[in-house]
Amino acid sequence: MEYLGVGKGEFRAEYEVNRSLFIATVTRIEDVDEGFSFLQSIRRRYPDATHNPYAAVGSPASGAFRFSDDGEPQGTSGAPILNALKKQSLYHTAVVVTRYFGGIKLGAGGLVQAYSHAAVLGLEASEIVRYRLSESYSLSLDYKELGAVEQLLRASEAVISDTRYTDSVEIDFSVPTEKAKEFLTSFQALSAGKLDRLKTYERKYITYKR
Repeated sequence: MEYLGVGKGEFRAEYEVNRSLFIATVTRIEDVDEGFSFLQSIRRRYPDATHNPYAAVGSPASGAFRFSDDGEPQGTSGAPILNALKKQSLYHTAVVVTRYFGGIKLGAGGLVQAYSHAAVLGLEASEIVRYRLSESYSLSLDYKELGAVEQLLRASEAVISDTRYTDSVEIDFSVPTEKAKEFLTSFQALSAGKLDRLKTYERKYITYKR
């Protein structure tokens, strides 16, 4: 199983229309409760802002989402931000669009357009990655085996998290769950059945390039 989301950290974009400034801030979240906490942190960051509408989407399994207009006319801000997330099929993601009112009213249609565009700009400025359910392993091998193992890892779309060089080579890596069985079969053939050198320690979502 896999899904799209944003990478680690925060991403930001600005948009100005009719003297109103819109600041979109995007981050990865674990669940919608963390999305609300992120909203509170943005409110503290911009204490003099006029509004901070937001939207947050949780995991694909939960289907959870939240959004708020934060005082803007109903349906003009939170829903358009949420729609920007849904159009890109993003999960575990929160977007807050901070508005500084410039003195000129935009009207309901203008607000929808402005918040939607700001959210899209924020997502365009973000790193969008794939998260794939993966099996994580630790492997100890001899230096003479390294080339063949590295070739196998590339063929298995593995992501290497750490490599340690001592009197042997120790590699921590993850393989997409749907490729794990094929990987184990190939590794068993490569290592003449010495599977005891391969330790399985976790199943989790791993970041892969989009």
